Amino acid sequence: MFQKKLFFYFFIVFALFTVAVTWLQYNRETELKEENLNNILENYSGVVYNFIRQHALDETGDLMLLDSLDRTIGREELRITVIRRDGVVLYDNFVDDLAEMDNHLDRPEIQEALYSEYGTHIRESVSTGEPHYYYGKLYDELFVRTAIDYDRDLRSFLQAGRMLFGIILVLFVIMTMLLVYIAGRFGKTLAQLKDFALKAGRGESVDSGVSFPENELGVISKQIVLIYDKLRKAKDAVSMEKEKIVRHLYISREGVAIFSSGKETILSNSLFIQNVNYISEKPSLSPAQVFEVQEFREATEFIEDKLQADVALLQTELPSRSFHVQKRGKHFSVHVIIFSDKTFEISINDITALEQEKRIKQQLTSNIAHELRTPVSSITAYLETLINNNGLEEEKREHFINKAYKQAVRLSELINDISVLNKIEESGVGYDNKRIEIKEVVAEINENLRPELERKKISANIRISPGVSVRGNYSLVYSIFQNLFENTVRHAGENVSIHLNNYFEDRDYYYFSYADTGAGVPEKHIGRIFERFYRVDQGRSRKSGGTGLGLAIVKNAVIFHQGDIAVKNREGGGLEFFFSLRKQPANNNS
Repeated sequence: MFQKKLFFYFFIVFALFTVAVTWLQYNRETELKEENLNNILENYSGVVYNFIRQHALDETGDLMLLDSLDRTIGREELRITVIRRDGVVLYDNFVDDLAEMDNHLDRPEIQEALYSEYGTHIRESVSTGEPHYYYGKLYDELFVRTAIDYDRDLRSFLQAGRMLFGIILVLFVIMTMLLVYIAGRFGKTLAQLKDFALKAGRGESVDSGVSFPENELGVISKQIVLIYDKLRKAKDAVSMEKEKIVRHLYISREGVAIFSSGKETILSNSLFIQNVNYISEKPSLSPAQVFEVQEFREATEFIEDKLQADVALLQTELPSRSFHVQKRGKHFSVHVIIFSDKTFEISINDITALEQEKRIKQQLTSNIAHELRTPVSSITAYLETLINNNGLEEEKREHFINKAYKQAVRLSELINDISVLNKIEESGVGYDNKRIEIKEVVAEINENLRPELERKKISANIRISPGVSVRGNYSLVYSIFQNLFENTVRHAGENVSIHLNNYFEDRDYYYFSYADTGAGVPEKHIGRIFERFYRVDQGRSRKSGGTGLGLAIVKNAVIFHQGDIAVKNREGGGLEFFFSLRKQPANNNS
């Protein structure tokens, strides 16, 4: 590259110089030849004017006598035109009828001759249609214009000689070859050294025995290669150990940073920086600024105490301590370990998910226990009554048995709903996917619930087109629509109507709306009705039945089928659910 650049720079300079010289010489020769041509045409013009004055043709007006002069000159290609000062053509040896000729005062060569010694111009003649080189000069009250056909011979005459360009071209080729030779000799050593440096910088394999020319630059290059070879071996040994630390650092799911005894950052991963900036009140902190964060004060004091202690640390007894930090709703576990050379490591692990999972499990366990307690207590109470009262009337015995049975059914439904939710959260383990016709599913649910719907005088207005199908799990899709219908039956009241509509579709999804005209839900509860065991009215909900998990199952089943769901109180009363389900793929009809 250096050799090419060196040649390129010199070549550009020489080329510009050659072009400049050629251009100047060309212009000089062209000007000389044009001047020579102008002199010739001026002589012809002078002869014409002298002939006019000698024979007083300007007074007699008999300019046709100039034809004899034209024959005397003997140049057929020479055009002679005599023009009055006002532009009227008085004579032209190429045109017979002068009346057909335009006024020539606006001709460029005539206009130039008005203000200069003479005027010239190259153009196609309006009269003859042929290109001419015009020369015009003003003599008293007459313009004498002479012209030559601008043919191939005249063009060659006006062009610079080819010999000059040939000589310049030969010299240019010779100088180019000389530049290649000089650049090659000068740039060979630098090119080799540059290739070596680039490969070394990229960490590529380098031949330490590379041969350099026997000159001063070659000797310097050889020494550089030897020094590099020694450094490379030392670096490889250090890199082997460092690689182990770096690999652990960047694959770690913890935020990790290693600091020197002076609290300068040696290594850190991105997760460490993110966690520090999340915990800190100040934005955009570097790893070393972790010691300025108030939440790490306890860890910082522990580090300073161990660093200041004038005690040798053994590898088997390295000081370490763990701390807990809570900030902005997140929980972090901070662990510090001091190494024997007084360097130390700080790791920050986001344990928010673990804490939340622990809290959710505790809350869920508490909710499940609370929900199970009611039917279990009821069953126990009914059975104790039956056991302790052998003499009960058959009617009362039958009553208590039916009550215990209903509570057992409720307990079974509760366990089944909990099982459904657990399966959904385990990414659908145990569920098979197939093509499901929504219209058929809704028709089956409507038929199964018909007695309850008729008893409460609930009408169902269903608008789902045939062919609306999704690919998913049949029992989960069934549970979506069944729980929505059952929610209306249990809580909407009597004399209401249901409206189920497939209101829109795009390439990937069907969009559904489900609404009833019941009482709706107070706005403060809207955001929580998809929560497990959440009830708007605890007493009324339990009395009306249900496990408190129906809408939680609806939401999780919709999400399982890659959709979204939202709910609002509709204008005029009642709830309205909006949800989407992914379509049945066109190329999959299983």
